[in-house]
Order: sequence, then C-alpha cells, then structure tokens
Amino acid sequence: MSADKQISYFMLVARSLRRIHSKNVEYMIPAYSTGEIAANMELQPSYRYSSTQLKKTMLLLLTTMALSLPLLFLAIAPLTADAAAAKPIVNPKQVYTYAQMSKDLQALAARYPDLIQLGSAGLSEYGRKIWTADVGHGPAIVMLNGSHHAREWITTITLMMQIEQLARDEEKSAIVRGYQAGDLLQRVTFRFVPMVNPDGVILQQSGLTAFPASAHASLIKMNGGKSNFKRWKANAKGIDLNRQYPAGWDSIRNPGSAPYYMNYKGTQPLQAKEAIAMYDLTRASQPELSLAYHSSGEILYWNYKTKAENVYRDKLIASAYGKLTGYRLIAPQANPSGGGFTDWFITEFGRPGLTPELGRTAGETHVPLSEWSYNWSKQKNTIWFLAEEGYKLWMARQQTTSYDTDFRLTSAERSYTWPDLKSKKLGIVYPGRYKAVRQKGDWIEVQTAHGVQWISTRAVLAGPFEPLTSTTADIAAGTAAYLSPLQSSKTANAAALAEQTVTLLDKWNEWLLITAKEGVFWIREADVAAANPPL
Repeated sequence: MSADKQISYFMLVARSLRRIHSKNVEYMIPAYSTGEIAANMELQPSYRYSSTQLKKTMLLLLTTMALSLPLLFLAIAPLTADAAAAKPIVNPKQVYTYAQMSKDLQALAARYPDLIQLGSAGLSEYGRKIWTADVGHGPAIVMLNGSHHAREWITTITLMMQIEQLARDEEKSAIVRGYQAGDLLQRVTFRFVPMVNPDGVILQQSGLTAFPASAHASLIKMNGGKSNFKRWKANAKGIDLNRQYPAGWDSIRNPGSAPYYMNYKGTQPLQAKEAIAMYDLTRASQPELSLAYHSSGEILYWNYKTKAENVYRDKLIASAYGKLTGYRLIAPQANPSGGGFTDWFITEFGRPGLTPELGRTAGETHVPLSEWSYNWSKQKNTIWFLAEEGYKLWMARQQTTSYDTDFRLTSAERSYTWPDLKSKKLGIVYPGRYKAVRQKGDWIEVQTAHGVQWISTRAVLAGPFEPLTSTTADIAAGTAAYLSPLQSSKTANAAALAEQTVTLLDKWNEWLLITAKEGVFWIREADVAAANPPL
C-alpha cells in the first residue's frame, strides 16, 4: 500500500470515530479535523510524507484508535443494547383502527425524527385527518396509498409495516438489493397515505357508534337496510372513492344510481373530500411511481390506456413486481372501466401506476387477520424494489449539464465512475474546496488529483464563496456549531462551543467555517456579529 493510500485509510478510520455517543450525551468530533488535510492532499499531488513522517503519523493514529476503542465500546454498547431491545411499533396482528394508526405514526416519527415527517393530505367528509408520512430525503418521490375502500384496511397495515421496515433498515445500515439502505433514502422519498378513507374504515370496523345519531338512518339505508357494516367499501357518504378520479369517469361500468356501500361513483369526479385531497396531494408531489393498494385477489393492474411509448417500461416494472409477489398481471383491456386512482395517475402523468390486490379472495368483507403472515411474505421484499425503480425513473429524466462553479464538500463522500450507485467505486473524496465538471440529477462530477469522479450532491455547498474581511473572530459561550449548514435544522447535529477566539476559514451564505478549540465547524455569521457589537 502506498504512503498516500495508507494515510487516506487511517483518515477514513479516524473519520468513522468522529461521533462518539454516551447514553445521554452526543459529543461530535468534526470530520474536518482530518478531512481538510485530506482535501489538501487531493489538491496538491506533489505533497508527500517522508518515511519518518509516515511512521510517526501512523503511530499517532494507531495510538489514538487504541485509546478510543474502549471508550467507543463503552459508549456504543448501551446504544446497541437499546436498539436491539427496541420493539417494533407496528403490530400487524390486530384489527387496525384509525386511532391505532394515528398513534403508531406519531410513535414512528418520534423514534426516527430525522427520517419520518408527518403531514396531512386534508380532511375526510367527517373531519378526520388523512395522514401522510414522508420517509427519506431524496428528490425522487414514490407515492403509496391504501384503504381507498373501507373493508380493505389490511392495506393500511401493509403500508405501516413498510414505513417501519424502511426506518429499521436505514437505522442498521442494511444492504438492500445491493445498496446501503441509507444511500437509497438519500435519493428517494416515499410519500405514504396509509388510510385514504378513515371514515369508511371506522364504519366498517365499529359500526354506527363513531358517527352522529343524525347520520345513522342514512348510513343504514346506504347499507341496504343492514346494521352490520362489514361489507362496506365506500366513504361515509356512500361514494366509492376509487371511482372518483377524472379518467374515464363518464364510462364507468355499473356505476350505481344513489349513494351505496359500494360502486356509487358520485354525481361528478372529485366530489368526495377524500378524492380531492388525494388529487391535490398527487399533483403537488409529482411522483415518479405510484401504487394504490387494494384487496383481494393476488393480481396486479398496471395498464390503463397506457401510451404506446410507455408500455414496455411499465410492463417491465410490473413484471418484476409480479415476480417478487407472485401476483398475476391483468392484461390490458380494449375498453377498461376507469375512475380509479391509478387510472388517473397513468393518464395524467404518463408514469407507472400499479394497483396490487393483496391477499386471497375474501368475499364481501375484510381479509381475515389469519392471512396476514401469508400476505406479508409476498410484500416484505417489494418496498426496496420500489425505491430502486423510483430513483431510476427520476434519474432517467435528468439532463447532464456543465458545472463551472466552485463548491465546498462538507463531509467525505464515496466516489463512483458514473452517477450510479452500482457503478465502480473509486475511493473517498474528503471535505474541502473543489472544481466541478458536470452535474446530473443529485450527482456532481468533481475534479480531483486522481481524475474526475462522481459523488452525491447531498454534502455540496455551491459557490460563490464570499471573501473574508478578517482572519479571526470572538464567539460567545454556547454558540451553536454544525458540521454543515445543510444540517442546521437538525438540533441533534448542533454543538455548543465555549467562549473563545476562532480562526475563520471560509464564508458562504451568511455562514462561517471556523477552527475552534473543539474542532472545525460552521457557525452563523449573525452569532459572530452578536458577540462582536460595533463600538
């Protein structure tokens, strides 16, 4: 191994120790403490360590590692034990209610605050929140929804299990389909709507008790005079939500003539509040790929008047999904009945839309919980497939453009031959200032001493950088410091610095890169101004 490679190896090991945890406190050692040196080595290829310097450096690093490992073990051990002891939040083997889903979503967001963000698509006809959950940080949106039909709430359980599966895989740095889970979730955001039809689900599971007495007579009438609502599919106004979208709505077969427990399409598309909410959310999200989960039948719908130029692409995705699940693909029909969510999605966006029917046929009721393990065995390997396909679709739409602005890399990044996580890995590009060549999507081609290499843009601060008017500044005790301005919204990444005089290294968008006693950090320029009032 060459001297440079040995030094780079030990720098990479040292960087891996930059965040040391105790049970209640996180102390951060900035990546820049080694990364800036490494970056300088990249930009100055003539620089070499002598044999004596190399030995001293390696001895110092090995000594540091030897001293740090016991502390690291003691610090990580309780965290590892805590993670192992953490029980799954979602229990799929129960009648999965709207209240339980709401509780579980909030618990998941609390456990994984940097990964899961909750929101709302809107309100149901009876004022219930239609929950959304975003999982991931990437530009490629994959949108998944369930329980358009009330009695099909096993789809809600499936989606909730997928949310937790993504989070747990990311937490343990799992390798999925040849990728590290965290790498994919930096490139993809899943937008979940686990229960599109909360009113209908509550009615199907609990009957009239959750609805005002004034509505009971009309609900019973819409249910054909029956007070047992186990067959209910519609929303609580008697409209079938999967017949509410503006795609072939006029020609829906067997539309029903009045509000009913199933099939009534309403008096116009987008009449129901729940359908309007989904329509608006989808248009705002612009997903690369969307799935609307239903039950039952173990079949897969994938084509609704799909344009000829998209048929090959969409069938390839559908066939791969069918292979993973064992679901049978439904052949395209000459005159399909429309009005469904994915019918509209395919025609509106020209992008792949799948409707998997989960579970064996259950008749006019919900799929029994006794079928859960069987159903999940079909679905548990699909979520990362959807992440991979969603990102591929997004990247296929991105153009390669020239990039002639300096940039600063705020953390070390793995480099690749091409803008593709499965292309050949070249090495590590360390924090520092660089010249770029080209950009494609969320990748940038960087000029290094070893040639051009592609890295992710997730840690890139694009220039211009402003000139410094001073080389030092005073800061007050408690000044918030970050490894990167890009992470400043995450309080877990903040450190509190002691009162001191710091060295200024760079300036970018009202942020200062500094060297402090504690290491190299980014701080807000306003904090320096506050500690140095004008005379």
